Amino acid sequence: MDLSKYWLLVAEDNDDTRLLISESLKKTGINLVFAVNGNEAVELFQSNPSINIVLMDAMMPEKSGFDATRQIKQINPLVPVVMLTAYVGQDSVKQAVSSGCNDYLSKPVKPSVLLSVIEKWTVGES
Repeated sequence: MDLSKYWLLVAEDNDDTRLLISESLKKTGINLVFAVNGNEAVELFQSNPSINIVLMDAMMPEKSGFDATRQIKQINPLVPVVMLTAYVGQDSVKQAVSSGCNDYLSKPVKPSVLLSVIEKWTVGES
């Protein structure tokens, strides 16, 4: 699958998870931009209009993924945001949806599931 025309903002503070995401998506050609905290995620999104999908960790330093998502959705309500969380209980899902997330993935994320969700919100939506 060629995703080279897409830009994915990966907001994730864990080195291992960032590496897993990068390796899982390498063959797709998708362009990756990394943020290690919620404030950086919002700043990078605001300064890079090429970003057309966001993968957002729920629990990050400085600003939670939920708060960062709300701000990103204020900037561009149409951009798909996929929440990445270790907590997939009903409360977390409700919180993700109420903050504006379009989808969510549970940690540890399986590469095949990650790819499927990224394809859903890029190729599937075009």
